[in-house]
Amino acid sequence: MKVILIADVKKVGQRGTLVTVADGYAQNVLIPRKLALPATVENLKKFEREKNAVQSKIALDEAFAKRALADLNGKTIQVIAKANEKEKLFETIHAKTVIEAIAKEYNVSLDSSALTFKDGPIKTLGSHRVIIAVQSAKAEVFVEVIKK
Repeated sequence: MKVILIADVKKVGQRGTLVTVADGYAQNVLIPRKLALPATVENLKKFEREKNAVQSKIALDEAFAKRALADLNGKTIQVIAKANEKEKLFETIHAKTVIEAIAKEYNVSLDSSALTFKDGPIKTLGSHRVIIAVQSAKAEVFVEVIKK
């Protein structure tokens, strides 16, 4: 029996795939547990519409990310932190702090996994390069750490 998987199923397939399984397995396991739908013409059309909607949303999100990162590219973000006389910070600056500064200054929300510190977490005063990568878009920003 052909079914459309609506959830990932081990040893069968991933969500959104059309697979052929034994009739008993489909009728007694997959369909009652709402892991799959019978591959009727109506269900295939419905699933195709949903798939197209998701793809268009992904494309829209990617376009927004590219535009936002193009605006951020080359900008300087200022972060204020406590430091000693040797310009060494009392507390390391991590991605979360930089993301909060970007959100406050440029009104762009990012995930911490999008940031890559060129030289590791920031531990000293001065300017530091940070790479932001979201999907296929990249930007390089400078984080200026100022003594409090």
